[in-house]
Amino acid sequence: MSSGVRKYPRCQGFSMIELLMVLLLLGMLAAVTGPGIGKFLDNLEFRKQTAKILATLRYARIKAITGGEVVMVAQSEDDPLTLSLSGGVTGTRGFGLEEDEDDSLELDPTILTFYPEGYVTPGTLVFSKGERKQTIGLDALTGLPLLDVEDND
Repeated sequence: MSSGVRKYPRCQGFSMIELLMVLLLLGMLAAVTGPGIGKFLDNLEFRKQTAKILATLRYARIKAITGGEVVMVAQSEDDPLTLSLSGGVTGTRGFGLEEDEDDSLELDPTILTFYPEGYVTPGTLVFSKGERKQTIGLDALTGLPLLDVEDND
């Protein structure tokens, strides 16, 4: 019978040099991937804002058709980075744009009018965020917003 004392084999851990090497490799990996992730997130945010603008224009078109009333879209007087809807539907839509970051939203003509028959006054909406720019054109006959592929990076 044993005396109740067990002997465990000697446990080996990691040396300080091995731990430092792992931390060094993780730091180098973070330094290489960090800028790429930042650019990816900026691109994702730009696409999300573009999708919100497209959704607003589609919403105005659908409301004009289903409501049987003209719907007008213009820049809000209070905030030029938001769109104001009037006519068959009222309200404003913001897109997370900020004036201090050189973001802009331009309509040409200044008021886009969606008609119950499904067409719209021909026009464009140019949205820029920093150095990126996206042009959205409106097809006069169908009233659908169309992305200009050349602007979209």
